[in-house]
Amino acid sequence: MKIAYLSPYFWPENIGSAPYCTDLADWLRGKGHELRVIAFRPHYPSAATFAAWQDGSRDREWHNGADIRRIRTRGRGSGGFRERLASDLAFLAGVLRHGAGRDLSQSDVIVAYVPSCLSLFGAAVLSWRSGAPVVGVVHDIESGLAAALGIARHGLLLRLMRRVERAAFNRATRIVVLTDGMAAELRDIGYRNPVTVLPIWSAALSPAKSDSDTAPVVGYSGNFGKKQNLDQLLPLIQKLNERRRDVRVVLRGDGSERRRIEAAIAAMGVSNTEFLPLVPPEQICASLQSIDLHLVPQAMNVARYALPSKLFTIMAAGRPFVCVAEADSPLDHLARKSGAGLCIQPGDEERLFAEVSRLLADRDLLREMGGRGRTFVAANMDRARILEAYEEIIAGVAAARPAPAPRRRRQERPVT
Repeated sequence: MKIAYLSPYFWPENIGSAPYCTDLADWLRGKGHELRVIAFRPHYPSAATFAAWQDGSRDREWHNGADIRRIRTRGRGSGGFRERLASDLAFLAGVLRHGAGRDLSQSDVIVAYVPSCLSLFGAAVLSWRSGAPVVGVVHDIESGLAAALGIARHGLLLRLMRRVERAAFNRATRIVVLTDGMAAELRDIGYRNPVTVLPIWSAALSPAKSDSDTAPVVGYSGNFGKKQNLDQLLPLIQKLNERRRDVRVVLRGDGSERRRIEAAIAAMGVSNTEFLPLVPPEQICASLQSIDLHLVPQAMNVARYALPSKLFTIMAAGRPFVCVAEADSPLDHLARKSGAGLCIQPGDEERLFAEVSRLLADRDLLREMGGRGRTFVAANMDRARILEAYEEIIAGVAAARPAPAPRRRRQERPVT
């Protein structure tokens, strides 16, 4: 197949959705399909990490056989509605510009990732030019996130967002989502075509080593953004500093909220917390395994619209987690089903401290929970099986494409 692959977040970004978008692209290339990728210049969670791309000199490049065309990004700044919209419109404009080329008009199928839902409008224009059907892969539902995070507070604006999403989603012949909750939300918005639930995949990493003689470490790794609401960890850090002086706290990553969180922790006057940068992909396993217990906070009401993919890599690395999310949310269900973690209700600061302290005091229990996570990943998130399912969906949609109507030959006028 010739696949037009619209992926705002892509290699070399190594957190969020980018590693999964890249992994599927590599899989499809390995199966012999041609990929033409349209992606932003890498910038998540910080453009400074990818300085070599920002001057445009790498706006056309190849990665593992995929032909990549880059779009300049304005970034999302503090993550406000206007900044996000400007970024999404920039991606749509870039898709339309690159889509004017002849090679993309010969695509057999178009794969478009959400966010942003505007990428589906770009896919629709490519579909009109090429006749290729569209497969949407939804990692976030933006109207739900905007409501949960207070990014779009006005009811009229949220209704407008949902109307735009309804129009965008229905441009796709088929959509893939990560959870049953996201599938239900798509139906509530008004998506009418087939939807498939496929979880994030992972692979069990090298077994974790545990040293009971070292000081216990609790930590967070990933994006510092509104969706994570790292403010929920500040009371825990304060209590650990006061009551568990033996515990180290490591916060690793970057993003729009990092400077504010750093300032807040500095103002608390604690001495137990260290901020570290993200590590390259080949060091992710060692980085995750250097933490005994991972913290996975989520802002209120976010869990139905997005799922933190880092959680599955944590489990694959053999480390347990404590998430902050509502009861009966997908995170809560995952923690109970896997036995690899606990879910604490937002705002229950004393229980969060008590559970973290209890787990850190029992290294055997931490190892047992980490082992359960590895077992769960191996049984339910097999990389090859899930990527094969994606390929089957994409190939099935491409195969069902109607044959182009034959061109009418001009009738010659009879010679008189």
